Amino acid sequence: MADVVQYKLERMLPELDDLEKRGLFSRQEIAEIVKQRRKFEYRLKRPSPLKQDFVAYIDYEKSLDSLRLLRKKAQMKTTGDRKLKKSVSDYAGVSRIIEIYRLATTRFKGDIELWFQYLEFCRERRNGRMKKALAQVIRFHPKVPGVWIYAAAWEFDNNLNAAAARALMHSGLRACPTSEDLWVEYLRMELTYLNKLKARKVVLGEDEGTLARSGKSAKEEQWRDENKELFIVLDDKREEDKLFNLLDGDSKEKLDLFREQGLSVLQTVYGGSIKALPSSFSLRTKFLDILEATDLGHSEDMRNEILADMKRDFSKEPKYWDWLARQEVIDLNNPETTEVMTADQLSRAIQGYEEGLKIVPSASMFDCYAKFLMDVIQFKNKGSQSSELFSTASHVMDPISHLLVVYEKAETMGCITEDLACQHVSFLLQLGKVDEAKTLAEKLCSGKLSEAVQLWALRFSIEMRFIQKNCTPNKAALSSIYEPLRSVLLKLPILEAETIWLMALKYFSTHKKFFDKLVETSISLLAKDGGSDDGFSLSTTIVNFILQRDGLGSARELYKRFLALPHPGLSLYRNCIELELNLASSGDKIGLGNVRKLFETALTTYDQDVRLWQDYYNMEVQMGTSETAAAVHWRARKTLKKSISLLPSLDM
Repeated sequence: MADVVQYKLERMLPELDDLEKRGLFSRQEIAEIVKQRRKFEYRLKRPSPLKQDFVAYIDYEKSLDSLRLLRKKAQMKTTGDRKLKKSVSDYAGVSRIIEIYRLATTRFKGDIELWFQYLEFCRERRNGRMKKALAQVIRFHPKVPGVWIYAAAWEFDNNLNAAAARALMHSGLRACPTSEDLWVEYLRMELTYLNKLKARKVVLGEDEGTLARSGKSAKEEQWRDENKELFIVLDDKREEDKLFNLLDGDSKEKLDLFREQGLSVLQTVYGGSIKALPSSFSLRTKFLDILEATDLGHSEDMRNEILADMKRDFSKEPKYWDWLARQEVIDLNNPETTEVMTADQLSRAIQGYEEGLKIVPSASMFDCYAKFLMDVIQFKNKGSQSSELFSTASHVMDPISHLLVVYEKAETMGCITEDLACQHVSFLLQLGKVDEAKTLAEKLCSGKLSEAVQLWALRFSIEMRFIQKNCTPNKAALSSIYEPLRSVLLKLPILEAETIWLMALKYFSTHKKFFDKLVETSISLLAKDGGSDDGFSLSTTIVNFILQRDGLGSARELYKRFLALPHPGLSLYRNCIELELNLASSGDKIGLGNVRKLFETALTTYDQDVRLWQDYYNMEVQMGTSETAAAVHWRARKTLKKSISLLPSLDM
């Protein structure tokens, strides 16, 4: 290993001598560079080098090369020599980074992120290793669509080789026929290619639809030679000759070749993509976006064809009707839009949703409908929409009243869900209609949504605010809240009703009589269902409330009642242990004894819990004696057996 590292360092001598000779680095800096490179080389020569070793070496070399470039520019500026001859140090850094990338990708062939970093570096430095690296990554990752897209983009943009880019895209589509991105990028590439050909025609002075000039003057030939970058290399000369022979025809008798050919390309790619991805809705929308952004022949016919296919394949899905209706208006989610939405646009969008409800009368359809109207209202309130737009329109055009109608219609048709119900109640609260919101929440909670937790929580929050606002909380008012609250808590599982329990405990914590009733209710439920080992623990929450309100004595009395239940739960044990441990740390004489009792009781049920043994042992080390700690350690090793490797902290 040492011989190999020393050999590599000796091969760096010409580069280091050149850096010192040109005054870019001092001798002390070069010594530090050698020291760092030796350290990195030894890391790479380990039996199992890590990816981080390669990445750290690459980052160091990149930083070093950037510093060299900065010092070289400063030197050129000082000396005034803007054409300093390149030497070995100008190439050695990049070559070394490329070599490290090669070693890293050879070691970690499956790391696609590392491969793309390698490719990006080659592209930025225009290194000749790019082509070989692309071939390797395609061989190792043929099922990654991004690899094919990257390779085709490099051929198309950097090498100006449309034929090679097209061949790569075709290979990619054969390897990944179900990739939406690959189909879309292939279409973009073909249309971009045609657009460049059209731009080439315009640059040559050939207006659209006019005769192409066949004769070229000497000045034109010179201009073409000086501006070669404007022209794409065409490998198929016959295709180019055919294209420009057609352009030389009579402009009155021929169609725009580029627009027609672009439409043909789109039709071909679209047909292949829907065969490969017949159930992809987003792919169709992307094709429509490309069609609208491109000037193609008979584009309206093609658009109608795509829309017809979408209606045939997706008319039973709410997302189709939502997308179709939103096409009638401006982008409501774009904060930078300056367009104005008219009443006619809103009317057409609403008609689209109404048609969708006739075909797909579902909760999802109503949800999309309601979200659209909410977006319209928010767009109006932002100030970018005229306030007179909706007031001058008919009642149907008022988004606020229409949204209320939609919510009511969802309830009438039996498509109401917990989410829609909460939206309806919350919207009434936003409008300031508290009484209507309260009545609606009571109505919905007594119907099919009688076990909807979020709706019940919303109802109780309204009831509480209503009582606090209109009267002083008295026994009758509190009973009107408590009775329905208790009934729903008895019906719902404790974990599902977490939100309601927290809200109720917080609200009734200052009303001892009702709080005590809640405690009794919780004890009856925990006796039936048991406590929680992790996550939300009702008994732990109540103990903490009592501790803050009534003090330590009441909290101890209550947690003992909970621990007497059939299955109190590990969370309660941990909370009680923490409570007693804090007291023991502050000097409570009986606290340490209570902690030991709690640990022993918990271990009768959870004797295979490694963390519990660790906590017990650590407590004895800190607060007990060496004998008690050793006893706990011995019991843990005996009880856990196969899990002994999970107890590194128990080593004496």
